[in-house]
Amino acid sequence: MLLSSILIADIGFCTQRSYKAPADQRGIQMEREPNLVISSASQRIIEDGVPFKVDIYKLESGDGWSLEVVTEDGTSIVWDDLFDDDQAALEEALTTIRTEGALAFANGGSNVIPFKP
Repeated sequence: MLLSSILIADIGFCTQRSYKAPADQRGIQMEREPNLVISSASQRIIEDGVPFKVDIYKLESGDGWSLEVVTEDGTSIVWDDLFDDDQAALEEALTTIRTEGALAFANGGSNVIPFKP
């Protein structure tokens, strides 16, 4: 039996009542969330004195690896495309940081528009 407590407030006093879910909602099993697999290729790197966190991960049942680079200030850059393997994702991160320049990459590159104060 699924019971939960609902607190009902009414003009200065509170009572508790038990709530029983309708019969059609009892016994429903929720699907579990898929596990996230973190690659051992994930790492922290420093390029031109600028620290980055390279996260490479996939869903347990997923076909490709996701790539996310997080800058020191917490900015997260996530690639849209998936990679066939984690090493390809790491190589892409390193190549992009070096090609774009670590400072430009850390500052969001040219596609970040700052808000006016």
